Amino acid sequence: MAQANTKEVTPIKLTVDASDTGRAIFWASQTFPVDGHDGQIALTLAKWLPAYHAPRGAIDRLAGLDFRVAGQSCRWRRDPDNPYRILVDLPEGAVLLEAAHQSLSPTQSNQGRIMVSDEILRFHWEECLLYPSDQPIDNILIEPALRLPEGWNWACALGEANEQQAAAETSLLHFAPVDVRTLIDCPVLAGIHAHRETLDKDVGLLIVADREDQLPQGTEELECHRRLIAEADALFGHRPFGKYHFLMACSDQVGRMGLEHESCSEEGVRATYFSNWQSSTTERDLLPHEYVHAWVGKFRVPSGNYQSDFSRMTNELMWVYEGLTQYYGHVLAARCGLISPKLTREAFALIFATYDNRPGRKWRPLADTDNDPIFTAREVQPWQSWQRSEDYYSEGLLIWLEADTIIRRGTDGKRSLDDLMRSFFAPEASGGDERRRRPEPYGREQLIEALETLYDHDWTGFFASRVDGVAPHAPYAGIENSGYRLIWQGSPSGWQADDQTHHSYFDFSYSLGLKMGLGAKVLDVLWDGPAFKAGMVKGMEVLSVGGVSYSHAAMQDALDLLPDEGGQVELVVKRLDSVKTLSLECPCGQRYPALEEQGDGPRLLDDILRSRAGT
Repeated sequence: MAQANTKEVTPIKLTVDASDTGRAIFWASQTFPVDGHDGQIALTLAKWLPAYHAPRGAIDRLAGLDFRVAGQSCRWRRDPDNPYRILVDLPEGAVLLEAAHQSLSPTQSNQGRIMVSDEILRFHWEECLLYPSDQPIDNILIEPALRLPEGWNWACALGEANEQQAAAETSLLHFAPVDVRTLIDCPVLAGIHAHRETLDKDVGLLIVADREDQLPQGTEELECHRRLIAEADALFGHRPFGKYHFLMACSDQVGRMGLEHESCSEEGVRATYFSNWQSSTTERDLLPHEYVHAWVGKFRVPSGNYQSDFSRMTNELMWVYEGLTQYYGHVLAARCGLISPKLTREAFALIFATYDNRPGRKWRPLADTDNDPIFTAREVQPWQSWQRSEDYYSEGLLIWLEADTIIRRGTDGKRSLDDLMRSFFAPEASGGDERRRRPEPYGREQLIEALETLYDHDWTGFFASRVDGVAPHAPYAGIENSGYRLIWQGSPSGWQADDQTHHSYFDFSYSLGLKMGLGAKVLDVLWDGPAFKAGMVKGMEVLSVGGVSYSHAAMQDALDLLPDEGGQVELVVKRLDSVKTLSLECPCGQRYPALEEQGDGPRLLDDILRSRAGT
């Protein structure tokens, strides 16, 4: 993105001391040129953060506000109509306003996502950045500086920093001035235990971990990540950035996450992602997903997501922004070898079964789930299958799989959705100039026009029925068109088994209508399923099944004893201080989704998942 004109704009200086990792406090100071402000300046903290799709600005963490002009304290108050907006009174003739404050990062998970430990630090500039609220963010210039713990490895998409020694043991990183939008889009990752990998000359991977032995020890797992870059180049053709940084934390202390940015992405995975490589399968689509966002969501961005400031935003087209990205996250993971094609097919089977069995689709259209980040902030819902929860991610995947197969079948394989990625979501070639590109907003009509140019089809009606209307079933045609069909089997697929182990649950959704977690706790109950009808709710503890103390194996045994036509499963459950016995009318024994080949036609899904970059 183009920087503001430094000859015309005096930058706001922002200096943050992030070295207080023991208390997880970021100490910030700022200086604002205020010449021309008549008695008052209105400052704001970023409210709507694009990658969060919601007003999640860290206003609750901002503390210790102190404003001064020439040493004189200035009165401040919040705007009663907008608590993110802070009004500061200025004395007559004020030229420079100095501010000091802190951002208090969570120290326990019940306060929010943990960003700081004794070994790892994630820093987001927006948590400490106040800026004038009455100017477009692209016209406000910030001169940032950051102090990190001495000797820590770090990475940031802002580029090179000038390091100045500030004291005997601490140094300050000074970055070149940038506009507010760019600064907020360039988080910092730092850590004691670190590994740097060059994936290609312009793409780097910084990995930090809780311990040294959790960093990558072999070459094959890193080679898969290197192939990811080659596969993305084969898919998109041209990059919308000059340099790119993956900021990856392998940690059980710092919160897990995935956040996209224009020239970097943040990946928080379990501490054992590399050290127990064989069991981390279901996390390995995270880096491909976030990397795809550099094109889908950041370079080509839905118009409502791209505003002149961070005080407002809309969430339309999330089934594109996240759904299309979810699709190509899985596709690229298979193409580069991070996840095998077999496991990917098993993942698609589980996705279809999950969303086809969500009763909430009977009343709530997919498009309305665009609003879920605003409503729920990903907090636990009492009845997720009835309420729906950000279904645009994985149901969006099924929609785009179907669209891909329609194009492939209709053109006898001459064209595919890959062509849309190059023609619509990637920048045009520009004589080898690969600098960071200015985002290009788009609307639904432009997307449909691009699809119609690619292949003549009623794309308006296609999306209207699957996105805007109440659809009784999840999109299945993409699976059928690709030469497969859904089947039910008596044991979890490899993908589902890995996912259950990784996330500590066992899924009885397709028989009993519930998911079980650690400590015999009920994690979820399917609306109107057998467990629901028997009176079970999320959070219950199952004490016994069929007279035997509860375990996942005991529940499986009870299901295996049922006749083909189903029968009763008796559970003793506890909720709060109440213990009771419930009888569940189960229609079948163990039941888990998988895909199998169908018909003699081409296996389009196999071709979709095949490498494009060669060996």
